[in-house]
Amino acid sequence: MRALIDPLWLLIVVLVAAIFVKSKNPKFNRVVKLLARISIASLVFLSTSFATSIFDSLLNTEQTVKSDWSPEFISVLGGGYEVGTTPPEDFLGTESIRRVNAASVLWRKYPRAMVVFSGQEPGTEGERPPTRHGELAAERAVSLGLAESRIIIESTSFNTQGHAIQAKTLTGIKSDTPIAIVTSNFHLRRSLREFQRYFSDVSSFGTEDQVFGFSLFSFVPFTSSLDDNTYRIKEFVGIIVYQLTS
Repeated sequence: MRALIDPLWLLIVVLVAAIFVKSKNPKFNRVVKLLARISIASLVFLSTSFATSIFDSLLNTEQTVKSDWSPEFISVLGGGYEVGTTPPEDFLGTESIRRVNAASVLWRKYPRAMVVFSGQEPGTEGERPPTRHGELAAERAVSLGLAESRIIIESTSFNTQGHAIQAKTLTGIKSDTPIAIVTSNFHLRRSLREFQRYFSDVSSFGTEDQVFGFSLFSFVPFTSSLDDNTYRIKEFVGIIVYQLTS
């Protein structure tokens, strides 16, 4: 179902309808043509980094913490991994790598914190153990200097809601425990909202510095920007779904 939340095929369906669907009703034809123009304009807009900047300004909720604040746990939300032909060929996805990198940097600032790598990869049941995502994340974190003794692998949850729910079950965590969550910038708003359902002292940290700069190329459509904005559209849908179902 998540794969269906993609602006490209929706807009293409409208464009195809505008080309091939004809009616004897002039008013209907005008509506179809209008929808086709809107679809083209939307596709161009969603293919620009300008659109990405707008979405990020709404989704990014990275916080500035007080100097005396210190987390007891750093929760690193799973970003997925790719299954190789054999286990040694498995590798973390781009967002997972960014999250592990950011968490490793954050841990050096708070070395007393336990670092929790959350989540298993949906669809890998039977191919890999549920801990595989956490193992790959832990391997990379250790290579970046994070102490192996400070790592916890949580391999029960599948999604953002589950990450927060499973965090409650970890030894040493209470509702008022200071927790830092690390995830992609565009995923911060939904993640923070879910963790704040169960914990009163949560701060969120993104994977990159958010700098909004504009140039002529900000308004030029690129497939890479369309891909980036697809993730962000899915985030908005996720926020709405979580709000309606929680």
